[in-house]
Amino acid sequence: TRTHPDLTFFLEPEDNLGQRRYAAVERVLFVWAKLNKGVRYVQGMNEIVATLYFVLANDSNEEWACEAEADTYFLFNTLMVEMRDIFVPDLDHADTGIQGRISNMIALLSLHDPEVRCHLDDCGIDGSFYSIRWLTTLLSREFILPDTIRLWDSMFASTHKDNFMRYVCVTMVMLMREELLRSDFGTCLRLLQAFPPTDVDRLLEASRALWIYESQITLACHKGGISLQQALQTIAPPATIIMAYGLQGGIALSREERMRQKGKESIAAAKEAASGAKNSAKGLFGSARQAWGEWRGGGSRSRHEARTPTSTSDNSGEQDRYRRSKTTDF
Repeated sequence: TRTHPDLTFFLEPEDNLGQRRYAAVERVLFVWAKLNKGVRYVQGMNEIVATLYFVLANDSNEEWACEAEADTYFLFNTLMVEMRDIFVPDLDHADTGIQGRISNMIALLSLHDPEVRCHLDDCGIDGSFYSIRWLTTLLSREFILPDTIRLWDSMFASTHKDNFMRYVCVTMVMLMREELLRSDFGTCLRLLQAFPPTDVDRLLEASRALWIYESQITLACHKGGISLQQALQTIAPPATIIMAYGLQGGIALSREERMRQKGKESIAAAKEAASGAKNSAKGLFGSARQAWGEWRGGGSRSRHEARTPTSTSDNSGEQDRYRRSKTTDF
């Protein structure tokens, strides 16, 4: 009952239809787990099976809709052939395991948006905090059901579903980059674990454009024998790209613009250094002034103390002369 608890499809009261549909999902998962001993049931599988069953049970062809449970099992089993390693703990750190896929996703994020990657690291947010759910449920919990179905249409049409998911997940992070960069740990985690509503078509187009552009740049560098900077300046990025190779919109700056930007950065660094030196000088002069005040106060006391014994000695001498004169008179 935790699967799509707000979906009317699973809440139909007539003839207990909602509960019967839940029972069909449970049977698919139970039979699959029994027939695949090496992979136990893992939370997340239920989201995948429920989404498949919803689509098949609502087929416009009633004859086909009646076979939704069997068709769901067949599609789920076919899908698990490609992604079952995600659910096997012994394969967590393999390239096809959950940690391996997360590492590949974070590496792709580091390549195209290192600023966001470094910010998340500085905030203490590990990729597993949000991407485990993204990958194990195929993003079915991040979007409303119609958007999930639209996303899956493109995923099933892809010849490499793992690659598709990696680029979509990275694009999702980059879509929130402005909010993430100005947020702390709690806000960043909340954004990543509760992905805000977005235009799925735009998300898909941006992720596809990123993959195409990266392929073009890689081909130019390896086959054309040119540097990455030359490739970025030669190949125009698609308009839908958000970030690519650390560049906004994937647009590389010209030599003059890079020099101008470096000049601005140098001026800003110089101003910051000057401000720091000024503050240090103020602190130094303040300490010197305090030391001078303490020295002057101590010097005045010393001079006063030095004068006091001399005055006493002079008075004693006058008194001795006075006594001698008196003695002489007698």
